[in-house]
Amino acid sequence: MRRGRLRLLWILGLMTGFAGGRAVAQDAGGYRPSGGTMPSDGAWDGGGGRHMGPPPFDPSDLPSPEEIEGPPTPGTFRQLLSLTDPQTDQYTRAWDSLMADTKVQRDSARAAREAMQSAFRDRNRDGAQQQAQLLTRLGRDLRKRDAAFDKSLGFLTKDQRKQYEEVKKEQKKAREDERPRRFGGGSGAGPQGPP
Repeated sequence: MRRGRLRLLWILGLMTGFAGGRAVAQDAGGYRPSGGTMPSDGAWDGGGGRHMGPPPFDPSDLPSPEEIEGPPTPGTFRQLLSLTDPQTDQYTRAWDSLMADTKVQRDSARAAREAMQSAFRDRNRDGAQQQAQLLTRLGRDLRKRDAAFDKSLGFLTKDQRKQYEEVKKEQKKAREDERPRRFGGGSGAGPQGPP
């Protein structure tokens, strides 16, 4: 059972890797400019040590690609929790409704994420900050909507609910473990780009 769940988590990770956008190349050097780095090899203070304060947004507030994509698709959810046919039908209806209701926000979040990444690549601090703030607001709204969706899944058995909560905790921990690497913390490999 655990082995099947780990395989499914691996599949989910692979799917979100495709949905999450481009792969981020690793910086071979270990150099980081003084004054705090931003995710595109630059520094928030221009690299000259002129301390302009903390970054204009908190990277931990940005939604991950998985959070933007939303809850698991019906097929994935069925495999993950071994849903019955009636449960799958109920989940599919609820998921379709959520995705239709949040389509504009999810599309906007994807666009803001890409615009932020582009601004980072172009070293456009103001553009990156604007898009990060927009992405943060969209992410907060999507998290609330997805949490309400999860609470509405009353057709799950107690064991299925527990299993789903465990999977979500594992995914959250994986995102938290990945985030410092993307922002150049802990590995000494330098900045990697926005999450």
